[in-house]
Amino acid sequence: MKKLYQGLMIIATAALTACSSMEVNDAEAVAENYPDDFDAAVYLELHPVLLTMQRINYVKDENAKFKASMDAETYATKVKEDSIAFFADTASLHTFFTSPSYLGFAETTWDSLWIEKLETTVKDDTVFRISQVVVDTLDSAGTVKGSQVVYVDSLEQDSTGNLITVVYGKLDTSATESVTIEIDEVTLSVSSKGIKSVPDGINQVAKVDTIPPGLDATVTSYTYPYNIYGATNDLDVLNKLTPDTEAAALQFVAFGKGHGWAYRRCKAEELGNPAVDPILKPVVYPATSLYCDDNGTAREIK
Repeated sequence: MKKLYQGLMIIATAALTACSSMEVNDAEAVAENYPDDFDAAVYLELHPVLLTMQRINYVKDENAKFKASMDAETYATKVKEDSIAFFADTASLHTFFTSPSYLGFAETTWDSLWIEKLETTVKDDTVFRISQVVVDTLDSAGTVKGSQVVYVDSLEQDSTGNLITVVYGKLDTSATESVTIEIDEVTLSVSSKGIKSVPDGINQVAKVDTIPPGLDATVTSYTYPYNIYGATNDLDVLNKLTPDTEAAALQFVAFGKGHGWAYRRCKAEELGNPAVDPILKPVVYPATSLYCDDNGTAREIK
């Protein structure tokens, strides 16, 4: 997964760089190279790595403006403070790391990072007080729709001591008002991988710490490019970013078409057509073939 993602990022970067250097007249000149049914919005849906690159470029531009707005010493201080806050928001990091709209790593990869670190840092006889939990909102099918970090004042648990039933705490470290959240396991649940604990003698719960001290280097290195300096809602800002469909369309003509990138979904009669690997496919100019998407597999359109 990591090698595939890195490969796509490299070719997407090269492609978008090529597109950004095209003049308006160039864009008009290649218009005749689009298939009649080409839709840039669909093309972006099929290749989310393009939107990923647009988001990362947006973050780079915003961070450059942030740096230019202050002196070097102030900038260094603010970046350090901002980075601490960014990595403390594990709910957003989880979305950045696993959502197909961002990095797209598997949930098992996310879980394994915590588990591996946990096994090497927590002793069997360690006793903890839960200081932070992630409360998940569930739909009728039990799927997580959203998450909220709660900074814990105290907890109530069921008779087994395994399930948290009520959380008393604050929604922000600077908040003065406390909230009471009843965990019914139907509309709300506590995400075990979002629990953070510290050694304490109050509300002691043995061996429930499922988030280790510090974050695995894989998580920090892959998610940091989404850190917008000075912003407190990085994920929300990037989710609302309007996709640049014109850039995506130019990428198709300048790069995707010749490299075997599918531009639309396959029709029923095309599902048996030959498959190609866009990373391994020999580049052909001018491009003589078009490709459709069969649930992630590119197939030649006959």
